[in-house]
Amino acid sequence: MKIAFVANTSWNLYNFRLNLIRGLLEKGIEIICIAPYDAYSEELKKLPLEYIPVHIHSKGNNPVEDFYLLLRLRRIYAQTRPDIILQYTIKPNIYGTLAAKLAGIPVLNTVTGLGTVFLHKNLVASVAQKLYRLSFRFASKVVFQNEDDRLLFQTLGLVSPAQTIIIKGSGVNTDHFCPAAVEPGASSSPFRFVMVARLLFDKGIREYAEAARQLYLHHGSKVECILIGAIDSDKNLGISKEHVDHWAAANHVTYKPFSNTVVEDYRTASVVVLPSYREGVPKSLLEAAACAKPLITTNVAGCKDVVSDQWNGYLCEVKNAADLFNKMNLAYHTPPEKIAEMGSNSRSLIEKSFSDKIIFNEYFCLITEIVPTKHT
Repeated sequence: MKIAFVANTSWNLYNFRLNLIRGLLEKGIEIICIAPYDAYSEELKKLPLEYIPVHIHSKGNNPVEDFYLLLRLRRIYAQTRPDIILQYTIKPNIYGTLAAKLAGIPVLNTVTGLGTVFLHKNLVASVAQKLYRLSFRFASKVVFQNEDDRLLFQTLGLVSPAQTIIIKGSGVNTDHFCPAAVEPGASSSPFRFVMVARLLFDKGIREYAEAARQLYLHHGSKVECILIGAIDSDKNLGISKEHVDHWAAANHVTYKPFSNTVVEDYRTASVVVLPSYREGVPKSLLEAAACAKPLITTNVAGCKDVVSDQWNGYLCEVKNAADLFNKMNLAYHTPPEKIAEMGSNSRSLIEKSFSDKIIFNEYFCLITEIVPTKHT
């Protein structure tokens, strides 16, 4: 069997699909990765797979450029002839599905979140929904990561219920993301909050900065707030390095660029925070939970799927810095033994529902259902 993976960045494939790709390679399946060239393309090329670069302007909405993307993908699909194509992110899901239909190849699309086009009601969002409605009729199956997103797509008529299935995220390697051998005491000073996210306004960066400022006013250096993430190139929704530096200084936030050693940042955290406006299933919360950390996140689609209020963390109101501060302050005053218990509950949740092995098996069963004659 030959399977193609397609996304709008090599970074996406490496950071979110690597567990699935490796599992399929172990089964002797031939893998093709199709994505724009970036720093992670070289990491993909270290694996025993074929990497094909393709230009995708993920933030643009030029119909001529998008039409050429459709033609580029159709040519690649026709030349490589995979048995099935797994597509992620908006443009591969839309234009890749149309290209695969023209090439006569089945596709399995994954909606990892609604993206900014659904969070902002404008012409771009309206066009995107029409394109989803057109292209998704040709998908063999469409995977959603939470029930809210699936229901919204069905309500808007973008996909038929029979096409849909829930698979909870991309999975977490529970051997790599695991508790520290000796956990830092919950009562140790400083009490450390960590947020890991792309530096987009929709991730709740503003709310986190304001909550951090309030925490500093109340507790001074007894509390530390860390923000870890990569600068995003989206000029409308991304936050510039200058803006991040200003916020960090004004709100007593320690900023660190994202690195591949983020597991150590989770392990030294007292609590991990993500005040996002909406998610599929947030990878940072899953990784932190696997490291046995209590979580604070917004009561919105995707985020609430990972946190049960007061069981393994606290839920706060979306776009509400005051409520986020209240929940972070509550965590600070939570007894150490309760912090440890919530962290243990987080780890149990991951092992039960979100581990990479569980997610791999669900995807593999779905793939072999779509392409049953070439079961490996």
